[in-house]
Amino acid sequence: MSFQKVLLLIVSIGLALNPNTPEEEPNFSGQLFLTSRLLEQPIYLAQGMADRQHSVSVDSNTVFDIASLNKSFIANLVLQAVAEGRWNLNSELNSLLELYGFDARFKPGTTLHLMLCHRSGLGDYDDLPEDYHQDEFRPFKRLHFNNDEYLSFLAQIRQAEPAQDFHYSNFAYHILPILLEAEYGLSFQEILHQKIAKPLGMKAIYAPSSHRDIVPHLAVAYRMENGRYKANDYIDLSLGRRVFCRAQELMLWLESGGGRSLLPDSLATLVMQNHLADLNTNQSYGYGWVYYPEKEHYEMGDLDLEPSYFIHGGSTEGFQSLAISVNNGETNLVLLANNGDGKALFERAKSILKNLYEKD
Repeated sequence: MSFQKVLLLIVSIGLALNPNTPEEEPNFSGQLFLTSRLLEQPIYLAQGMADRQHSVSVDSNTVFDIASLNKSFIANLVLQAVAEGRWNLNSELNSLLELYGFDARFKPGTTLHLMLCHRSGLGDYDDLPEDYHQDEFRPFKRLHFNNDEYLSFLAQIRQAEPAQDFHYSNFAYHILPILLEAEYGLSFQEILHQKIAKPLGMKAIYAPSSHRDIVPHLAVAYRMENGRYKANDYIDLSLGRRVFCRAQELMLWLESGGGRSLLPDSLATLVMQNHLADLNTNQSYGYGWVYYPEKEHYEMGDLDLEPSYFIHGGSTEGFQSLAISVNNGETNLVLLANNGDGKALFERAKSILKNLYEKD
């Protein structure tokens, strides 16, 4: 890549992260990590405020909630259990619940495969009773459950027939860690540490099971309200379905092929397969990732790039996350933020990668 184009890329990153018009999102606060064989060296940036009340700046040690990017970790752990012969992808949810002594039951035919690719028919936040919808579902997110209680609660939420349609379900991915804990007899954090963090050399990744657990160097997330930053509220952590880490850990995750290096080839191939291809829909979803073949376009996560790539992101209570790997690992990009919104973060990533892959 020419020096002129590298300079243009650096300028484009600055413009993407720090817009100069009042109509745009506030300046980026978080971590950016970009590696590419098209560049001579990686680009790493940490900027903004981790804690505005105490004037703590974001640095390389700052930890963020990765929001729905946790699905790629959860899916990988499920597939590791399949590789170990503990489960198979057609294992039924109700059979597993009965095996582990849980009382809750869901629609027959709900399998691990369908849960992993959002075809289970299980509900999502919008399917909750209206009383839980206020203020971005805070009445729900501030409830406290043990595993039995949460399964029983979710079993009462509207569920469509399994396998029929694509319906993005956070709840399906909330249930999977409960099953993992029951199978291994360990906390989700310990399973995550033993099977992913330790093999890949991740030094700062956490999945606390209680809000009393302290996550070192954790950023405070902020929302904009009437032009002012407002710190996010308490959210219950008792189910261990949140994952916290730095951009460095997510870069290792991308470099492992989104976790595929931890799996046998037969399962690794399924991670980046479009399991919605038989549906009449313009959506794609594998297992915890959205995969784009070369020159393909879908509704969710389209970066308008010609090379193949895989992507996932998330947004929760002011935390934003995005991880992208382009052209079989030729370029990897991680963005973590504690302000703004997921759409703004996506547009920033899209701008950076479009500049990188535009022809000279």
